[in-house]
Amino acid sequence: MMPTLTRKRSRLELDDDDDVQQPAASSPSLSDTLKRTKTQSALDDLNIIPAEEAWRIDNVSSILSSPTLAIASDGSLHAHSALSNYAVGSSIIVFCVQGNLQLHYDLLCSALPDLYTLSSSLQALVLCCDPPSHVPSTSTSSSLPMIQAVGPDYNHFVKLGLLHPLGGGKLPLDALVVVDTHGRRRLVLPFGWGAGRHANTPAGRTVQICLMNMLRDCVETLLRE
Repeated sequence: MMPTLTRKRSRLELDDDDDVQQPAASSPSLSDTLKRTKTQSALDDLNIIPAEEAWRIDNVSSILSSPTLAIASDGSLHAHSALSNYAVGSSIIVFCVQGNLQLHYDLLCSALPDLYTLSSSLQALVLCCDPPSHVPSTSTSSSLPMIQAVGPDYNHFVKLGLLHPLGGGKLPLDALVVVDTHGRRRLVLPFGWGAGRHANTPAGRTVQICLMNMLRDCVETLLRE
């Protein structure tokens, strides 16, 4: 069953529907209205989840204490970690929930210098099925810490509400997830599904920019709270 991202946004669904084709408009203002697609509407529906409505993640520390690989096992990437700056109760966490896509990992790595400027204690971590065999990227030089998300007695994809309904109980829905200092899931940015279903297509650059702007806005908002 597809997890609901917030109580207010039921329109984000796992689908591959094409954008709705709109008829020609007779005036500029009507044309602007008719050019709005399903993707644009879904992106508009993505927002930072209010603290009082946010999904509280059960025991974030158990995720952070799971088996973690500091660097990709093939040695092709350089280890990058901010765990030395981690502060319980004051560090914002951005989880890169990674199944089959590499795009959101690459985008997150590109955004990190800017995010660290906002918050030096921010943590960027990868959740994947099997860190020793996982290849986070083929185009980015950095290897973020990779946490084993599925074990004999735990499944962190379930904790985040991002277990793929067709993944055999192990594969996740690819996403960037922002967790606030109180362990609440405040933003879910989908990639390859929902509002981000076109992010990894040749025409997806606009979607990518929108999602990453939202990531920065979320971090700024959490820092003001």
